[in-house]
Formats: sequence, structure tokens, C-alpha cells
Amino acid sequence: MYGQFDAGMQEPTVADMSIADEHIVVETKTRISDVCKELAVNPDHAVLVKKGSEVLGVVTARVIFQTMSEGVNATKIKVNKIMKTNILTMAGDTPLSSALEMMSKVNPDAIIITDSDNQFMGYFSTKDYRDATRKLEAHQLMSARLRRSRKAISEKVSSSEKEESGVDLLDLLLGGIDDDDEEVEIPSMFNLE
Repeated sequence: MYGQFDAGMQEPTVADMSIADEHIVVETKTRISDVCKELAVNPDHAVLVKKGSEVLGVVTARVIFQTMSEGVNATKIKVNKIMKTNILTMAGDTPLSSALEMMSKVNPDAIIITDSDNQFMGYFSTKDYRDATRKLEAHQLMSARLRRSRKAISEKVSSSEKEESGVDLLDLLLGGIDDDDEEVEIPSMFNLE
């Protein structure tokens, strides 16, 4: 669906997105009325419901309104009674193309991002999804341009020019040359002599 990428340009991951915002975390026995105080300030935030270190579900303002419209008293009910539990957990180093494909297949209630130790890193929101799509498209465009530039430069540089100069023009233009030993003179605006 999203295609392969140039090995020279690393694809963004889910951890590259703004996963530390747009959510609050509460324990399973938290009352809906307490959650409403938080959502009154940030109505678009998701409420992640945790037990210990595990996220078990998610509650949104929409779920709360739906529950209240059914006659449930928000001052008495706890979040674990109304939370949605279709949670997709993925590693922070998951490439965006794989993550977006997985999300479209699973259609989860919430996406939780974890680190290499499987500890909670953040929440991948609807806004993050839109931003990820744009970021991935920009990455694909830049990768395609880099491949075309690399090909065009390679075609222009003849093997005899490479031998004469001792430097691969392609590496020079694309930053693949290492001149750690060579001292570079930096022009100065001040004469210290």
C-alpha cells in the first residue's frame, strides 16, 4: 500500500509523532465525573484506562455523552464500566508505513505506543494519524527525489572523471565522503594577527 523506501533515507516511525499529548491516563476505578473535569478543559483528549502498567481501554467524550444519554448517572459510574477495549499496541520503532497499514486493517479504539521494554510511551491519536500520513507522503516524495538525483548524477559522472579526481562526485554531493583527517579552513570575519 505505501511502498518500499530508499535504504539511504530512514522512514519515520510512530515514536517520531507527537504521542505524548492528547490523552490523560486514569486508573480503572476513576469516576466518570472526575474524568469530565479533565475533558471540560480538553474535550478532544482520550482517557486511557490503566490497571498497573497496562492500558486496558479508552474513554472519550463521545462515549461519555452516549452513556449519559442512556440515563446513566456519571457521578456514580466508573471508567472501566464504559471503556472501549479494542486497543492496538505497537512498538515505538514501528515504521509509519507498517503502522498505518496495521491501523487501517484493525480499526482500533485506541493505539498505544510502547518502548523496547514494552512500557507505555504514548498515545497515537486521530490527529497523529493525519500527521503521519502527511509525514509519510513527504518522506516518500523526498526518497523518490533522492533516487532520481542519485541516478542522474551517476549517469553524468564518467568512470574516468572518478579516477582523475580520486573523489566520487556522487558521494561528495550526497554527503557520503568521510574527510575526518582533512583540516578545513573556515573563513573568519576578524583578523587576529
